Amino acid sequence: MTFFGKFPLTTYDLEIPLGNKFAKPKTITDIFKRIALKQSLEEVGTVFGSYTIKDEDTPEIVADKLYGSAGLHWVVLLANDIINPVFDWPLSERELVPFIAHKYPGSTFFLNSLLISGQFREGLDVTTVSSNARGIVTAFDANLSSMVVENIFGVFQEGDTLVQDIGELVPVTGELTRRVTFSKDALRFFADPQGKPLNPLPLRDGYIQGGFGFPGIADVVTNEQHERNLNESKRIIRLIHPDRLEEILRDLETIFRRNELSRTL
Repeated sequence: MTFFGKFPLTTYDLEIPLGNKFAKPKTITDIFKRIALKQSLEEVGTVFGSYTIKDEDTPEIVADKLYGSAGLHWVVLLANDIINPVFDWPLSERELVPFIAHKYPGSTFFLNSLLISGQFREGLDVTTVSSNARGIVTAFDANLSSMVVENIFGVFQEGDTLVQDIGELVPVTGELTRRVTFSKDALRFFADPQGKPLNPLPLRDGYIQGGFGFPGIADVVTNEQHERNLNESKRIIRLIHPDRLEEILRDLETIFRRNELSRTL
């Protein structure tokens, strides 16, 4: 049984274009019943336990481990108010590595903040004065004095003067001071010892000049570490104790019947 298989159905008029026509009304799951279900779980005093999601665990695997049926994965999701497991369930290591690589493409260039003549623009080429290296700027962050460069041809080296023609009389220039080959390894933000993000302005120049952290003051959190932290924050979930499951399922079935009966009167 799928996640929404336990929920009542309702009819909506969906105007979905299909060529020169529109789709006919569809009978789809009334997901708004989730609200009533969540309330019912709390009202009957359901006791929840905690569970740490292991690598490669899926809602189906957890449901099978705990309840003996992968078909009860919807109970796992409902107990944690998860609507879309793709975004709200932690990725496995096998999934996380390519996800990070795809989200943070190209190389990240950090520029000497004192030697930038203007703001580099996204979508335009950037070149060097001393070589034929070329790439496309896909992101520029003035606070970090950095930019992401993709589709690189040639070799950009630290110390190069970067040039971007923005269609004005004078091009934008800047000095490439720190080059991070893979953007996943670039600075995302500075964090205090408790992990709280800090104002980057007083710290960025030290990082750009080659620093990797400021012991006791700030840590460098890279793009990859940021994504891994977010992923790990999803691992601890709550689960309905198996000895209460049958009672809850009966209660939910009663709610479904009551709701359907009231709609027919």
